[in-house]
Amino acid sequence: MTKVGLIEHTNLSEKAYEILRNQIINQELKSGERLLDDKLASSFGISRTPVREALTRLSNEGLVEVIPRSGMYVKKLTKKDVQEIYEIRVVLEALAAKKATPLISDNDLNKISKFLEEAKLSLNKDEEETCLRFDVIFHNTILKNSQNERLYSIINKLNTLIHTFRVRVSRVGKRRGEALKEHEIILRAMKERNPEKAKRAMREHIKKSMSYVFSDLEF
Repeated sequence: MTKVGLIEHTNLSEKAYEILRNQIINQELKSGERLLDDKLASSFGISRTPVREALTRLSNEGLVEVIPRSGMYVKKLTKKDVQEIYEIRVVLEALAAKKATPLISDNDLNKISKFLEEAKLSLNKDEEETCLRFDVIFHNTILKNSQNERLYSIINKLNTLIHTFRVRVSRVGKRRGEALKEHEIILRAMKERNPEKAKRAMREHIKKSMSYVFSDLEF
């Protein structure tokens, strides 16, 4: 596990949450591993209360599992979990792409294009973080420009699990290149102001991502 050191910020619960979330997403805390609040609190140099609050929040987001009379554990994601998350993404993010296409500004499209070019350059350097950052910006920009607050809210509630899968997929070098090509197809459709084309391209992109998640996770 990465050495954390003392947390000195005033919002201890938020900082504990961020550290634990990153450790779970990056698999420093393994699937099925027991999470003892006293040990975690000691390693962070804080009391148990903010750690418990952080673990409860992560439980609500689907990364931590509470087993009665046993304790808290890093949740073991199942095929059903993956299937359900991606079924929602396929429908809602495809819809978001369709709705955003006539509404998104040329300025936002140009910003996405700039980030895309940076991500392409990072492929030669095998820089995982650049592609991951682009992926987050790309999808969030489309969701926000759909101008559908409820749609955005539903996806946002699933964002922690979505990001967990996103991180794992981004580690596959081959997939990073494929995903950028798929993003480019979606972006081209949006620049053409073709909602149906953007919707189809987004749907195919998410389906392909799901297949990589299935191949990466052990069930």
